[in-house]
Amino acid sequence: MPSRKSFLALFFKKEHISGFLPPRVTASIYALLAALVLVPIFAVRVPCLGDYLNHLARVHILTSISHSASLQHFFQPRWQLVPYYGMDVPVAALLHVVGIYQAGRIFVALCVLMPVLAAMALHYALYRRIGLAPALAFLLSYNFVLALGFLNYLFSAALAVMLFAGWIAAAAWPPWRRSVVFPVLALILYFGHVFAFVAYGLLLIGYELGQAWARGRPAWRITLADIGAAGAQAIVPVILTLTLGTAHTFGTEHVTRYGSVGDRIGALISPVYFPGGGATLVGAFVLAPLLGLLLARGVRVPRAIWLPLVIVAAAALAVPAMLLNVWGAEFRLPLVAAIVLAGAATPRPAFGRRAALLVLTALVALIGVRVWTATTLLRALDTQIAQMRELVAALPRGARLLVVDGPPDAPGRLEKLAVIGHMSLVAAIDRDAFVPILFTGTTPLQLLPALQNSASQGVPAISVAQLREGFARPAPPGALPAYKDGAQMYWLGWPQKFDDVLITHYGGAIGPLPPVLRRIDGNADASLYRIEKK
Repeated sequence: MPSRKSFLALFFKKEHISGFLPPRVTASIYALLAALVLVPIFAVRVPCLGDYLNHLARVHILTSISHSASLQHFFQPRWQLVPYYGMDVPVAALLHVVGIYQAGRIFVALCVLMPVLAAMALHYALYRRIGLAPALAFLLSYNFVLALGFLNYLFSAALAVMLFAGWIAAAAWPPWRRSVVFPVLALILYFGHVFAFVAYGLLLIGYELGQAWARGRPAWRITLADIGAAGAQAIVPVILTLTLGTAHTFGTEHVTRYGSVGDRIGALISPVYFPGGGATLVGAFVLAPLLGLLLARGVRVPRAIWLPLVIVAAAALAVPAMLLNVWGAEFRLPLVAAIVLAGAATPRPAFGRRAALLVLTALVALIGVRVWTATTLLRALDTQIAQMRELVAALPRGARLLVVDGPPDAPGRLEKLAVIGHMSLVAAIDRDAFVPILFTGTTPLQLLPALQNSASQGVPAISVAQLREGFARPAPPGALPAYKDGAQMYWLGWPQKFDDVLITHYGGAIGPLPPVLRRIDGNADASLYRIEKK
């Protein structure tokens, strides 16, 4: 049996530290880490990730409306040219093989791995081989974008880095071939998510400017050809954007707000932050600094990547927190920068065995902490989703369901509303119910005109106070008044618009409710009421 010293020498030979481990060893490490980070997703039946269930409900409606009379009373599919198909198309394709919840869970699992796959692609484009350095991207598998359920963007953002890697790898191609192939791929990326397309454009701008600087004036013809091929990718998306405009963004008004310093700090740590308990803080403030110190001394990033990183970072600081009613815009670009940094990093020649062992140990420990906290949280939320599904089973198929969120400090509330606020969308999936906070707007799904004043886009459930206000105050004729970030007061006169009311309270006190509500079922987290019509 080999000694510990000979065992470490096998896996951390000097030439492997300065270069790469044997392919079989590298592949085994990646496979083990991939299996580890997928544990939280496959340990639950329905991952509770912010907007995820809202997106999943839309896919269910789009793929079921043709044979559901209930859904046809509320919605109409409109397969318009909108840059928002990043989740819709993959999950719809999976529905040919598995059910809606299983298809969604497979897609979430893919999104967990996408940062790593993108980092590996970039690493290969730069070095023509894959070492262990891109494994740092496993620390990005559970990020705040995932927690918020921005899966349309998360999937597309990783594709943006992959396409950037392809651009670098195709540097030897003739300019005409690049000008033909990459505009098609860029257009596909654009339809995945417009923010991901913008991130790709920023990476390209930085890379080509850096290449032009490195070549100098004598190579101006090559530089112009490369810049022309890069710019050609934006022609059709820009035309589409100018043609479509912002008519289909979420909300009735176009609200843009920069946000606070706290928003910027939150955006900075968002690539490595996922909600959880105290163990997350231990990982963030103990193991992460150790890993960062070791990497700062032993890892380098090629010059060709620094300018793209700087440009993406500068754009991340400049982008508003809310852009044309799209909330969370400041969390998008930092994740792209983190993936690029993980993919471009490579060990320095002097990186020793002991440092390599410490880095790998710290990396595995950090990933283990993240997996543990994510599994604990998602399993607890999965139990609440299961209770929610049992509750909405009492709904008649095709019911119009008003959703109300109870006290924010309730004892059973496990996470902030940004993470759990769309749990009620299981009613749309399981019972073909109309839920007014379902995303339509910039999507291939639209409300019928008769329902326009019964819903509002991009907003959470209403409060108990708004429920009382809507009972006492009828809806005015014509357009409804706005109340927040372009949202309309759709709950005014709700007894005439809805059939049932779902109130999530998580064990907290709700207080008095309008007399037209009759409780028909409930559990420790939520209660379902029937509206008694006059």
